[in-house]
Amino acid sequence: MKFIRFKRKKSGIGRYNSTYSRKGLRLGPVALGFVTVLIFSLISLFYLAQSNQITTKGYALQELQQQEDKVVSENERLQVEAARLESLNKAKEKAGGLSMVPVKDLKYFSGNGGALAKK
Repeated sequence: MKFIRFKRKKSGIGRYNSTYSRKGLRLGPVALGFVTVLIFSLISLFYLAQSNQITTKGYALQELQQQEDKVVSENERLQVEAARLESLNKAKEKAGGLSMVPVKDLKYFSGNGGALAKK
């Protein structure tokens, strides 16, 4: 296995030059900055795409939950209606079993402000 050494060239002022060489490939500070910005941009783009996808699925989930709530409330309303109609049918059957007949001519009593019962 062969290790690659990076050589730093000393400039005339006492600082190291930031140019690295590796078998003919030379990357300067501008190229390294460009690669860094490119990688950062790609990561940001990936993050935005994921965020957009999660937000879209969140809206779809919220819409499905609203539809579920509507269906549940409609189901409860229909159950109450079915119970009410069933109780009316049971009352009619019980009235028929007790030999009761429906009223055909209904008359109301008006008290004219007087007492209805005397002692």
